Amino acid sequence: MPEAEHVVAAIKAHCRTLTAHDKEGWLALWSDDSVLEDPVGVDIYRGKDSLATTFWGLVEQLRPMKLWLDRDVIVCGNEAIGILFGVVTRDGQLTKVGPIVDHFMFDEAGKIASMRAFWKYA
Repeated sequence: MPEAEHVVAAIKAHCRTLTAHDKEGWLALWSDDSVLEDPVGVDIYRGKDSLATTFWGLVEQLRPMKLWLDRDVIVCGNEAIGILFGVVTRDGQLTKVGPIVDHFMFDEAGKIASMRAFWKYA
């Protein structure tokens, strides 16, 4: 099981790499068979290939964007909750998004195995 410090660092890297539009850096955080549900109940992306193509296509549409942690990450074993806010581009305008509650699960190698994102427009 990954140490709490590793989990927190990975979640901070998740925010940093999305903000920097660093596709390769962001993908390196994920396991090959990861599952991303963003937002919960709407879209599910299975596997790193889906993250690299379908999900990243959505990231491209939201650019420029910025995500940041609003509070300390809560870590319990190999799971964590990050509370974030963000600014994304929608219809050519910057739009605030948040709060965002991301529930992460990590595998034994310390990679993100799954993430479920709960969010609304602020």
